[in-house]
Amino acid sequence: MKKLLIVIVIAIAVAAGIYFYKGGSATVAAKDNSVLAYVPADTVLFTGSVTPISFEEAMAMSHKLGLDPSTYMDLQDDSFELGPDSVDAARIGLGLYAKYMQSFADESTVKTFGITEAPNAAFYTAGAVPVMRIELDGTDTFAKLIEQIETEQNVTAEVKNMDGVEFREYAFSNDPSVPYSLVISSHDNQAVMTVNTPLTDDKDIKVALSKPAKSIVETGRLTNMMSEHGYLGHSLFFIDNLAIMQGLTNPQANSFGVMVNDLLIANGVEGALADMQTPACASEFTALTANWPTMSGGYTEFSASEANFKFMLEGGNADLLDSLQGLRGHLSENLNNDDYVMSFGLGFDMDQMVPVITDVWQRLTETPYECPPLAEMQAGLKQQNPMMLGMMTGMVAGIKGIGFGIVEMDMAGLEQASTNPMAVADSMQMIVTVSAQKPQDLLMTLSSFAPQFAQMDIKDGGDAVSLQDQMGMPASVALRGHDLVMLIGADALSQLPSIKSNKDITSNGLFSMSMNFGKYMELMSSMMNEMGETSEVAQDQKAMFDKLKEVDGTIKGTLDITDEGVVSETSFKAK
Repeated sequence: MKKLLIVIVIAIAVAAGIYFYKGGSATVAAKDNSVLAYVPADTVLFTGSVTPISFEEAMAMSHKLGLDPSTYMDLQDDSFELGPDSVDAARIGLGLYAKYMQSFADESTVKTFGITEAPNAAFYTAGAVPVMRIELDGTDTFAKLIEQIETEQNVTAEVKNMDGVEFREYAFSNDPSVPYSLVISSHDNQAVMTVNTPLTDDKDIKVALSKPAKSIVETGRLTNMMSEHGYLGHSLFFIDNLAIMQGLTNPQANSFGVMVNDLLIANGVEGALADMQTPACASEFTALTANWPTMSGGYTEFSASEANFKFMLEGGNADLLDSLQGLRGHLSENLNNDDYVMSFGLGFDMDQMVPVITDVWQRLTETPYECPPLAEMQAGLKQQNPMMLGMMTGMVAGIKGIGFGIVEMDMAGLEQASTNPMAVADSMQMIVTVSAQKPQDLLMTLSSFAPQFAQMDIKDGGDAVSLQDQMGMPASVALRGHDLVMLIGADALSQLPSIKSNKDITSNGLFSMSMNFGKYMELMSSMMNEMGETSEVAQDQKAMFDKLKEVDGTIKGTLDITDEGVVSETSFKAK
């Protein structure tokens, strides 16, 4: 079977090309997008494009970034086979996957599947049924491909018709009493994959294959997301948390709730959600979810060498967001170095930790809940006293953030650590930062546990002071503005001239990470060598790392709380 890591890498490669390409004008306007015309206005989940771009251009950009999926084909098993008892749905799925992977060898994906030059696809829900839909090129290539896979996999489809639309079914189980099946259809110049359920076909298949009375385009939801959050139209994503909760607590609230309720009845578990569907629970669960109504994501910028993806849990309570922003700490720029193998920073204002948690605790405990599950949760919270955190945070008062970075690391040297402890210091350079309002006070606190620290004369901007005696290995500490910096490793002091004085301690986030992609993959490759693993999987992983270390670029990520909500951003920049 296929190796999961290889599959993930190939997916990244394709995504990189698709999203890093900078096309000119939009290929398809939302109102003219034939796929979006089939997406219901009240879908609770969506991922797809408003403006798809050329597959050829996307793959060209993947090559430029060093992520060429065709180079990974030799890491795949030669056979795409399942056992003799495998279900038909799995055989068809595997057959499609095999054709998809093999098409990369000569970059014939578009022709192999009969899709448009600018692949236009969407994954969404129709009621509670998942649907995958992709625009075809006007030929019968896709239909013939499915028939070819059926022959190769020795599968006979059950062919049915719904209102003039033909579809093919493949069982998910060899047990006839399990009424779920994979459905594939090609109609209106689009390929569709969905699931048939125990419901009558006019309640699920008809909904999945037909145009809705009102499409998502008519709501303006996607274009509003682009406008409000700066998303580009090449890839959009959202999960409607509020609509899902409304459907679960009130089955008649939307089409999602109606179908979930029908499916529970059809599967003999009617009333399984009764505890959530009392008037009190419906009201209180919905009110809580309204604080975080939607998860969404999309690319906010891209070019021939750079892209930024934004993912967010959108906030619906301005007062709560304002309170939570008190947690934000300081992420030092001294860890933001593209030449480091990798680094990460954690920003928390320790002086605000107790006030913020207390505020959230009060919000959850002061308003009485009538809904039993929420009342039970509230009773448990009332037994906890957030002020106890004050005892734990008192020792680290004034700290705004910490950071850690691997400047260089030699795995070969580290392997000798068991027989030669000093090999660790000789084989790596690391940097640790502690950002604080008054970093000198931290040294005084530390000296109460280790008196030798009280004797250290550390001056802002001065030379680094050795910690060799305290740590038993080459290490030193220096003060640069609000940053207390520790350098670890025999050659680590060579980094001191590049360490900046941190004069600004303002809050700027919760988390950050940076990775030199090539150096990190080289480290992973060296680690695999030193481990001496000879299994096929280990060798394939090493081969993958060897290829990926050729990529010259950096990956950076951040996590923050803003007026919009909880926001994560990830960027890739090719050098």
